[in-house]
Formats: sequence, C-alpha cells, structure tokens
Amino acid sequence: MKSLSFILVLVIVAAAFAEDPSYTSMNTWIRSNPETSTPTRHLQNTDAPMYYTNLATFEAANPGLTPEDYSSTLVPPNGVASDTGPLDYYTNNSLFALNTIVDGISLDEQAGGLAVVLTPPFAGCTSVSVGPNTFTDNAVYNFTLPTRAFGCFIVMPNGGALVNIDVYGVGGVIGTTSATGGTGAGTFWGVSCYDEDIVSITFNCPGGDGELFANVQFGLPTALERTTWGELKASF
Repeated sequence: MKSLSFILVLVIVAAAFAEDPSYTSMNTWIRSNPETSTPTRHLQNTDAPMYYTNLATFEAANPGLTPEDYSSTLVPPNGVASDTGPLDYYTNNSLFALNTIVDGISLDEQAGGLAVVLTPPFAGCTSVSVGPNTFTDNAVYNFTLPTRAFGCFIVMPNGGALVNIDVYGVGGVIGTTSATGGTGAGTFWGVSCYDEDIVSITFNCPGGDGELFANVQFGLPTALERTTWGELKASF
C-alpha cells in the first residue's frame, strides 16, 4: 500500500509541475519526500530478433560486450542535473567531462531536448541513471561502432510503465517490441541481432513517464566474433 501511495503522489506532483514536467523540476519535492520501496515489475518481449529480460541469460549469450555505467558523471551523489545532449564520448559539459563516456555509443533525446543525470539515491535510483530530462520526451541510443547486441536497465522513478522500443539496422526497422521499466535499479532489457548491425534503438513511453537508463552494454559478442572467424577460415 505504501508503494502504491508513493507512485500516486509522484503522479500528482508531476502533473502539478509545468506543462512539461521533468526530473530537474521535481528536485525540491523529492528531497523532502524520501522514496519508499516499490513493487517488482516484469518486461514484455517478442521473439525476433532476440530479446532478453534476464541479465544473466543475456550475458551468457552475448559475452564480451563493452559496459558503460555512467559513473564518470560530474553530478555529485544524490543529485540531479540536466544539460545539452547527446551523452557520448564527445560530451563536455556539466554532466560529463570530455572522453569520459566510452566511445561507440550515444544517448540522445529524439527531438534534441535536454539530457538528465540522476545519481543515487536521488528518486530511489540505485545506479547512475541517464535519459531525457522532460518526462514526455523520448530517448534514442545510436551506435557508431559495430553493434550486434545491446542491454540496459530501464529505470522509471515515477513508477514502472510501458515503453515501446524500435530497433534499427542500416535499412530501417529490424525489430519492434515493448518493455516495462521499473523503479530503483530498474528492469533489464536486451536485444541481439546476428544478421546485421544495430545502428540505433528508440524508446517511446506512451504515458510520458520519463524513461531513464543505467548499466548499459553494447558491441560485438566475442562468441559472434569467433563464429565469424571460423566461417571465414572454412571458406578458404
């Protein structure tokens, strides 16, 4: 009952902000109203390309990916700050210093809005969480290095909500699915596509509940690299 009450209060507070409620605008309220525990949420998924809702299963099937936990942020503990995106290797602002995010991955808001960083334990987050600052804005991950697998925790401090996800290859959409984010540590979602590179992934929350991301990993699985080399040798 306490968890439900907290979520309802956050909804009411979000509606009372401005026309475009955001994480930075909830800063004053959240500091005087500590978060209570929230229920576990479960993701929805489809079966193509291949989607994952369990971190251990994802990592077993896709070893050797590059991790990014955004712990290099300049935002102090229990803090929240927004600045111009995207968040990537070339970011140099109040959120991240230059070259402190790993190369090859970029997080942006689809319409070019501000990015936000939440550091634990702000809003109940247990890991550094990043995403669009305005709740109704939508996120996009772009990849500039070869990527056949991507995993992340979808964090939603306002309460778990449905997020629609589109996975893009060079020629367009190669997969569409949905997931439900979670409070606290968030809930895991991942995808792999061994037939072609993933160039971007978009996240759209129909309810405008403010999707964030933590503990991401991406790239070419080492198992895939071994298989590709084996096939190459066999072709001679």
